[in-house]
Amino acid sequence: MRTLLISVLTALTLAASPALAQFPPPGIYQCTDTSGTMVGELTLLVAGDYSFADPEGKTGNGQVASAGSDVDPLSGPLADRQLYGSFETGADGATVFVFTGPEDLTVTCR
Repeated sequence: MRTLLISVLTALTLAASPALAQFPPPGIYQCTDTSGTMVGELTLLVAGDYSFADPEGKTGNGQVASAGSDVDPLSGPLADRQLYGSFETGADGATVFVFTGPEDLTVTCR
């Protein structure tokens, strides 16, 4: 009976883990447009909090939601610019975000 209980608890834990594991990793990411021009610095904190500093040093804070690899801004500078995107973490552990917005704007943060 004890083994069955442990097995059930382990299965439930593993079933819930993938959703948590898909949240973007915290860190500081340099963001550029498609021409390579610096558009800002994204600092992603735990639980979806972030700050974004533009090249002039203007900083704003906000929150993002994540489902799988999708990243949707809920508030702050990314939401103001209507930048929606996704992220991918490679085998080397490096994470890259790609956001798209109005007028074919593409911003990549590494």
